[in-house]
Amino acid sequence: MRRLGRHFGEDEHTWALTGLFHDLDQDQTADDPEQHARLAAEWLVASNVDPTVINGVLAHAHPEFQTDRMSKAIVAADAVAGLLVAGALVRPEKSTGMKVSSIKKKLKEKAFAPGVNRDEIAQAEPNLGLSLDEFIALGIEGLQEVAPDIGL
Repeated sequence: MRRLGRHFGEDEHTWALTGLFHDLDQDQTADDPEQHARLAAEWLVASNVDPTVINGVLAHAHPEFQTDRMSKAIVAADAVAGLLVAGALVRPEKSTGMKVSSIKKKLKEKAFAPGVNRDEIAQAEPNLGLSLDEFIALGIEGLQEVAPDIGL
């Protein structure tokens, strides 16, 4: 999300917080998709977090909150992040040298990272105006920026 925010000339910090907080309540709402993100939103409101971030957190699980570019981006970014992390984990060099073409191959393999919603990744083009190649490339760049911190 930080890399996408930078690409669009938006506030990277706000975009990064949205990405960081989007699954904040996952451990408590995993069995209740309707409550997912709503509990996190309650916590974030109580902590006086920027309403834009809260809307983005809600947007990743509830389409009615997808009202601006960031709140649409979190949906596609969440999905592509899962694919990229899975791709890095099966490579000896992790994210180093990762290529768009190899990720696109993995994207076509339904058995690879089966929990990744491919339809959400495809929303990057209509919702963000980014081709699939551009979107994946930005995702790879974002992953590589944090790779040393997360062991990828």
